[in-house]
Amino acid sequence: MIGFSLMIVGIVTAAISGGLTGIMVKRFGEKRTLYIGQFFGSSGMLVAGLAKTGAWLLASIPIISLWNISMPAAQSMMTHRVSEREQGELQGALQSMRSITFIIGPWLFLRIFGWFIDPKRPFHVPGAPYFLAAALLFTAMLMSTRIRQTPLQSQAAILPSVPLVPPEVTATGAAPVTEAEENV
Repeated sequence: MIGFSLMIVGIVTAAISGGLTGIMVKRFGEKRTLYIGQFFGSSGMLVAGLAKTGAWLLASIPIISLWNISMPAAQSMMTHRVSEREQGELQGALQSMRSITFIIGPWLFLRIFGWFIDPKRPFHVPGAPYFLAAALLFTAMLMSTRIRQTPLQSQAAILPSVPLVPPEVTATGAAPVTEAEENV
């Protein structure tokens, strides 16, 4: 059953990431695609938390997988807000945050699951980690509806102007080394 469920996750994720994301962004725009993906992720987590059988858990996989359309939209929106010089820093920060969540997430899931299935407790809620994930994703969705989308025309005003004139070349054929100005 575990192998079968992982196969479903792989197939559905590949189909959504490879085909549906671009279609959604073209049709609804980045902002709407972001919160639509978060809504489906939240809904899928809720279904997974309520699952009483393996079939219900399998049914939640395509719903949760629709969450995959939100990250490319979010990254695109973020890259529009920083200059070309800051793109590497942004991508590094995003990857660092993902790494931190990959460390904290499983530990948090395990602790919440363990607490809510402990026989010493008067109530048992094995779906509690999924309910927390659903609540956090729903909150993120509500927050993302408040994001102001920057129009493409005004992005040129945000980005610093970069001279299009090549540097002077000395007699040796090398351009002089100058210190780059950093925006702090």
